[in-house]
Amino acid sequence: MDVKHYYNPNGEEILDEKIFGGTPSGFVDFNRSRYRWDSNIYDLMNANTWFPSEVNTITEKKNFNLLTPNEQSIYKMTFAQLSFNDSAQEEYLSDFRQLANNRLVKSVISLQIMQEVNHSKSYAVLLDACGNSDEVFNLYKYDDALNRKNQQISEQFAQHIDGSSVDKMLLSAMASVNLEGIYFLLGFGYIYLLGDKVPGARDMIKFIARDELNTHLPLFTNIYKTIRKENKILTSTIDTSYQMIEEAVNIELDYGKYLLNQFPIMGVTPELMEDTVCNYANDRLKKIGLDPIFKESKTTNMQKLVTKHLEMNDVKSNFFESNVSNYAKSSLDLNDF
Repeated sequence: MDVKHYYNPNGEEILDEKIFGGTPSGFVDFNRSRYRWDSNIYDLMNANTWFPSEVNTITEKKNFNLLTPNEQSIYKMTFAQLSFNDSAQEEYLSDFRQLANNRLVKSVISLQIMQEVNHSKSYAVLLDACGNSDEVFNLYKYDDALNRKNQQISEQFAQHIDGSSVDKMLLSAMASVNLEGIYFLLGFGYIYLLGDKVPGARDMIKFIARDELNTHLPLFTNIYKTIRKENKILTSTIDTSYQMIEEAVNIELDYGKYLLNQFPIMGVTPELMEDTVCNYANDRLKKIGLDPIFKESKTTNMQKLVTKHLEMNDVKSNFFESNVSNYAKSSLDLNDF
């Protein structure tokens, strides 16, 4: 065993630890941060810790049974895909954390790993209450479109995670920006559209979406920008970043249009989906310091729906299990380093 990974008295000063490369001493010091965003994001993640038992799912099965057949299919296919996203992200984060050098950044990733596992637990709790857990978790075996999307996301994660260069580490961070910022959004929107018909699912997704969009996405947009700022990044690597988000947009729209063709639900059109995903993709590019490349449109109703649920603190608790704490809103600047 190489002990330098645990304690290195001759390692770098804590304030000199970069995300890529170097020899850290082994200390995590929240009072001395090279960046300002890492401890801020950690504090917000920690303040907003929640557990699936806090969401009232007592009537979920009854409510699910009242949905139309198309709505039931959208519900099941959405949770089948979202559950894979969090499962893949938890595994990817473990690998990315090993590549990172800055110990405080690694600590924030550790907390995100816990939250991704918590999301996986929430899907299990929700679908068990609904009575279709085994069916939903096995849908990838029978639905080619679902299996294809899962495979494409997995391949984008795996493509650059070997840590052989700073450019590959940057592209690995880009894969996480895509996951947190693109692959979840239509799924969140579908559940919000069902809304009061399935309050358990809606409230569970509120918590998950707030984790993903209020802290997980800012974490990796800052990681991306910081790696780029601290290192000489090849122009071809930036070009690949653009290619990766174009792929992500296509993957998300292909699956969304498949669901719409198979199980149309009121208020969703191909144009709405395309405008929503492209608007989100442009926003993600701006957040990592790149120029938007997609067709820009007015904020869509689906975007407004997602934003509305990010801002509200009205999740109802399960009286018999626990009380819900309001999901805190941050006044911290999470995009400043």
